[in-house]
Amino acid sequence: MKIEIWSDIMCPWCYIGKARLDRAIERLGGGGHDAGGRGAGGRGAGGRDDIEVVWRSFELRPDQPRTPGATLGEMMREKLGLQPGETVELFEKIRLLGEAEGLDIRLTGVRPVNSFDAQRLVHLAAESGLAHRMKSELFRAYLTDQQNVADHEVLLRTATRAGLDADAAGAVLAGDAYGEDVREDERAAARRGVTGVPTVFVDGVRVATGVPSVDQFHRALVEAG
Repeated sequence: MKIEIWSDIMCPWCYIGKARLDRAIERLGGGGHDAGGRGAGGRGAGGRDDIEVVWRSFELRPDQPRTPGATLGEMMREKLGLQPGETVELFEKIRLLGEAEGLDIRLTGVRPVNSFDAQRLVHLAAESGLAHRMKSELFRAYLTDQQNVADHEVLLRTATRAGLDADAAGAVLAGDAYGEDVREDERAAARRGVTGVPTVFVDGVRVATGVPSVDQFHRALVEAG
């Protein structure tokens, strides 16, 4: 069974979706976590050898600079015309949904940055079956610790926490390795009609639009299995 997930670490809904997918896989039984696989993937959170989780790159804001600027709330008010009270209400809703999944999502004060280099490191992590763990560490660094995940020092620390070799991660950040992998994921997204994240496919079939519930994820996995 192949699970493909287009996501961006800038997206709190993707973090919630990952937690729900992990729970759905755990329902299928087994133990353990990532285990190898070419591409930005690894075995499922439940440890089942017949489940391959592949993380596909998607940039919500490809033109965003690497240096933090406006907060997410300020950007949403400027670009979407939301009022301060509306962003506060939305952020609290997301915080509570994350809390229900055991996540600590703190959107007040978070400052979006470019995610391209972070996406490249996820592809590196996949080479040793650590993509799933790398995604978790990136989400936590950005959405909980409010770190600048475009900064190479931050990315290097995050990669080592996920179990990546520091020298290998540093070499990727110093060059352009896996850049084409990121671009190919984005081209594949366009071919398959992916316009937002998270978007999940199980054996080529798109799961529910938006952030599926644990039950929706589990049902899709059972039907595919």
